Amino acid sequence: MSTTDEGGRPEAPFGDDYRALRPDDRVGERLRHSVRRQVDELRNNLTDPAVQRQLVRAVSSRYQERRSRTLTTLRGRGGRDVLLVGGEILVTDRTWADRGARQYLQRRGLTEAPLGCDDLEHRLTRLVTTSDQDVQTLDDTVGELRARGFAASLTHVTPMSPVIKNLGGPALGESLGPFADYPRFGDGDGDPVRVAVIDTGIDGHERGDGWLGSVARVPVDDPSTHGNDANVDLLDIQPRDGLLDFAAGHGTFVAGVVAQVAPTADVAVYRALRGGGAGSELEVACALVRAVKNGAQIVNLSLGGQTRFDQPSLALEAALDEIGVLEKQGGEEVLVVAAAGNYGDSVPTWPAAFRRVVAVGALTADLRPTTWSSRGFWVDCSTVGEGVLSTFVEGTESYEFTAEPDTFGPDAFAHWSGTSFAAPQVAGAVARLARERSLPPRQAYAQLVAGGRQVPGFGRALEILPGV
Repeated sequence: MSTTDEGGRPEAPFGDDYRALRPDDRVGERLRHSVRRQVDELRNNLTDPAVQRQLVRAVSSRYQERRSRTLTTLRGRGGRDVLLVGGEILVTDRTWADRGARQYLQRRGLTEAPLGCDDLEHRLTRLVTTSDQDVQTLDDTVGELRARGFAASLTHVTPMSPVIKNLGGPALGESLGPFADYPRFGDGDGDPVRVAVIDTGIDGHERGDGWLGSVARVPVDDPSTHGNDANVDLLDIQPRDGLLDFAAGHGTFVAGVVAQVAPTADVAVYRALRGGGAGSELEVACALVRAVKNGAQIVNLSLGGQTRFDQPSLALEAALDEIGVLEKQGGEEVLVVAAAGNYGDSVPTWPAAFRRVVAVGALTADLRPTTWSSRGFWVDCSTVGEGVLSTFVEGTESYEFTAEPDTFGPDAFAHWSGTSFAAPQVAGAVARLARERSLPPRQAYAQLVAGGRQVPGFGRALEILPGV
């Protein structure tokens, strides 16, 4: 076991274990410039309307290409555009079972449609328009139901554009060497802790350096998957131009962060975000339940978004309720960890803001609050989110998103910034402590944050992986 000795920095639960692998003298000025650009872009996402529109267009066009569904936006109460699936709403099973609510919805031109998720059929009903209704009309319908005390919502897209990435993408990074030579943090007497990463999927090609080699690659065109369990990241989908698409490699990067912090963990990757890194809240909810049914003890969600009424996502709430049932049936607890978001305000981001979810904000490399991370009473803990190093995919970035496109070779590593890359550090740290100390995940998490330094709006500050 390797943890901070008595008298060490309390916010650094593993001492210098990870920092020793990344000497400061290896961080050159070019890399510092690239990370500063990432941070500047994250700030611009919050204030520049043109950048916000470009992000929404990028996500919308790619989602529509893959799903043949139109995305639209409405202004949320937090003042930012909320991305929504057009022509449909979600209601709880109790709302649909109410005779008055059902008749009202039918009169409003809505009819029941397949949910597409067997695990949540008894909790949610998906309704689609039978006529050409605009999003404002549907929003009025939802508002009327909510005023009458019924649970209803437009179908949100998770994540929203500010959460998934900055426009420019990651920067070239130095290799951590072969995975076989990497220190075996998290070794213990028990079985490896099972961590699920729900994201864009994983690179379909196995790396030559052994990193992420144990993660299954399920071919996208494998008939046995029925289109649900394929976990390969589609790196070049729209347009097919031989360049890395928007959000490509995000899941590979996040999985690599978990593997660095807890190299003995059993990592599985689920692809719920497609078409430019976007997935509906229902797609993410289905993947969440599926991961737990497959045995996940810790689930990382480097995704999320603000909602139309600042209320919890109906689909994700249903998934968490279902996981509670599975925990009781199986007698094994599950810890869900989520990125707090890159909105730079205190408006709740879902799923991070659920009480049952660990919300992780982002700090600078010297553990100070960032200007772009979401914050607030609902954020539980934070760690470094600027210039994080992890595994990436092979390919060249597109000029559509950056004026300085990088080309990544085989076995690439990259530096990236965002709360997306703070959350998996916490998930990995819990997995490491759980195995080292033979603890269930929630107890391991409690011990992890016990020594963290309280930072207003950012919960407990933890130093895990170094940043730039």
